Formats: sequence, C-alpha cells, structure tokens
Amino acid sequence: MVSVAAPVVPVASVLARAVVAAAAATVLAAVARIRVTRTAAAMAVAAAVVVVMAVEFLTMVIAKPKLVAAAAAVAVLAAGGLAFIAFNKPSSTVEAAGGGGPDRGPGGGPGGRQGGGGPPTQISAVPATPYEFSARIEDLGTLEPRERVVLTANAADRVTGVYFEDGQRVAKGKTLVTLVNEEELAQLASSQATFDNTQLVFERNQRLATNDAIAQLELERSKSAAEAAQANVAAIQARLRDRVIVAPFSGVLGFRQVSTGAYVSPGQPVATLIDDSQMRLEFGVPSTAASTLRVGLPVEATTKDIPGRNFTGTLTSIDNAIDPVTLSVKVRATLPNRDGTLKAGMSMNATLTSTPRTSLSVPEIAIIAEGSKTFVYVVDQSKQPATVAKTEVMLGNRERGFVEVISGLQSGDLIATDGVLKLRPNAPVRMTTNIAGGSSGGGGEPKLAGGEGPSDKAGLRQ
Repeated sequence: MVSVAAPVVPVASVLARAVVAAAAATVLAAVARIRVTRTAAAMAVAAAVVVVMAVEFLTMVIAKPKLVAAAAAVAVLAAGGLAFIAFNKPSSTVEAAGGGGPDRGPGGGPGGRQGGGGPPTQISAVPATPYEFSARIEDLGTLEPRERVVLTANAADRVTGVYFEDGQRVAKGKTLVTLVNEEELAQLASSQATFDNTQLVFERNQRLATNDAIAQLELERSKSAAEAAQANVAAIQARLRDRVIVAPFSGVLGFRQVSTGAYVSPGQPVATLIDDSQMRLEFGVPSTAASTLRVGLPVEATTKDIPGRNFTGTLTSIDNAIDPVTLSVKVRATLPNRDGTLKAGMSMNATLTSTPRTSLSVPEIAIIAEGSKTFVYVVDQSKQPATVAKTEVMLGNRERGFVEVISGLQSGDLIATDGVLKLRPNAPVRMTTNIAGGSSGGGGEPKLAGGEGPSDKAGLRQ
C-alpha cells in the first residue's frame, strides 16, 4: 500500500506573490489618488494571501503546469482587483465629517479650497492720489564747450615771443604770440610822418580857401593826399596786428604748439582756446516727442566720469529737421560750468523733462498684468466685511515706484497693495491699517477695512 504525502504549501512563494498583488493594488490606488486606510490595506493583503495559497495548492495537486500557471496569473490579477476594491471603499467616518483636505470639492468642509465661509484675506491698501508726472526723454550726448577756436598764425615769419603756458586761463585780448615786426614798425613810422605832413597841408589850404586865396582844385588835392596817407597808416597797422596773436575771448588754452624762434607759416596752429564757462550738450529726441519740445525746458545730465553729481541746465536750441536715418531731432542744452568740472568730450546721459501734468497714481506693486491688460483691486468698504473689485485701468508713465493711471479710477479709491496675489474678485478682505478713517485712540489696534479686530501681519506674505 502506497502512502501519499500531503502537499506542503511553500510559505515564501505565497508571501512573495501576496506582496506583488498588494503592491499592484497600491500602485492603482496611488494613480487614482485614493486615500488608503489601515483597515482597507489589511483586508487587501489578507485577500491576496488567501487567493495565492489556493493557487499554490492547486499547483501541487494538478499535474498540468501550464494550466496552473494561467490560473496563477488570473488569481494574482483577481487578488489585485480585490485589494483595489478594498482601497476604493469610502470610509463612512470621512463621509460623515463632510470633507477633508484642500483638494476636496465644493461639498467639503471649511478646510476645502473652494468651500465658502473662509476668513477674510489680509491686505494693505493705499488711496489713489494725484501725483505730478512728466514725460522723461533720455539719450546719450557729448559735451562741447560754448566756444572753441584753433589759434593760427596769419603771417610767415619768426616767433619772437610766446606769452602763455599749457592749460593757462586767459582773458579776452591777452597777447599770446608775437612775430618779427621791425620792418612793419619802420613803415608805420614813415607812413605816420607822411600822414601828419599831408594833414597839415590840408588844414592850411582849408584856411586859405575861406579867403579865396587858393584854388578849389588845390584844396581837393591836399585833402586826397591826407586821406591816402591815413589809409597807408591803417594798412601798416593791420599788418602789425597780423604779427600779434591775441585771445579772441576769455577761456582756457590747450597745449602750445610753437616756441620762441620758430618759423611759422600762415594757417599753422599755435594753440586751442575754449570757453568752458558754459558747456553745450547735444543729443537726440525721438520724432514722436518733437511736438512737445520748446526752448527753456529743464535738462538733467549725469556722467560716469563724475559719479554722484547731477548737472542741470536748459534746452537752448532745437534743430530744424528730423534725421531720416535715426528718426530723431537734434537738440542742444546749456549746462553752467562755473567751477570748470565739466570737460569737453565727456559722454553724458541727458534727461529732458517735458509736458508736466498731474494725474492719479498708484504703487507699482498694486498693478496686475494679464496679457495686454492691467488691473488693480479696489477695496469696497460699504460691505461687511469689505470686499475687493477687480478693475481694469489704463496706465501712463512710471516714476519712482508709482504708476500714472489715465483712466479706470477716481481720486480717493482704496487700492490693495500687499497681498494682491491672494485676492479674487469679490473676495472678503481686511486691512492692516484703517487708511480711510484713521486709527482711533492714538496707537491702538489697527481697524479692519469693514470690520474690527487686530490684524495678522503674517497674512501679508504673498
């Protein structure tokens, strides 16, 4: 008699397949975003173990491995399905509570993201107030002196004296360079003597003519001789002036380019003289702003060569045509330079201020941009608690943290600033300060926009 041993179920294999089934169920639950409770997880694991043990038992009893393998696969899938059903079973306790976390729907409890009845959003707000704006046009320009001239020799001869040093400041009319002039001085003396003689003859003939003691023709000849002698003296004096170079205006000289004893030719440079008491700054203005330009507009200029200083001046001239290449019109501003700080050739950033006007302004942090449109949240304090309305505005210039509001607001409208990223249209809000009515009792707790109570500054963090 042959005894048949009872089949032994391999425990390790059973547990391994149970774990595979439970893992499959867990993955399905994670994909479906289902909250898994401990009870549901225990039921799923137990079901998976039972199904897998049954499959192992059939594997050792039935001698058809392929059929058994197929049955094992079906069993594993069935175990995973049972575990998924167990995970997906809603908890009666959670349903009775009315909703849980922040991702629940509108039927959730107070903690739900879309559930009503939440606390007002903490914000800060400021009123829309008038502010003086102006169109500011900026461009780069180069400094030029008020006057600039290259002093040159007017005659060909040897230099007899140089009466200035490099960089010297000189007054108008100061003699700078002289050339040899002995011959011209001798000619001037001779011509002066001739003129004196002819002048005496003319004056004597005039006395004789009064008594008809001399012919009229003789009188006219003596007059012509005196005038010719006087003209000859003037011509020699002009040649003498050409041999002396003087400063045509007050200013500062550059490097001297001649020395005593050197021979110079007509047109040869001697030195450069500039008048730096005032400097001219030339820059371009876009043609779109040409209609707003007028002489006398204020101009501010800065340069990296002199950090920390602002130079102010006025617009003094406007070009008569627009450059077709740059589409800008050239303008010139005059900047005072009494201390001589500004130097010719400096590059400066010029800012021209035009069309000053007074408009409503709001802080830049209050602006919300959505595509090509801009909005602000206006606080409505007529409700309890106060709410905000999303209002479209048209903006103008920006200046020092403020934005010009062309349309969309009225003076005194209360505009939300801090906390705007948390706001939605018609959302209840409260402010950290009672800007509209002021705080009562001097140093007391700040009032709410439409209610009462202290504020929480932590709520301002966006």
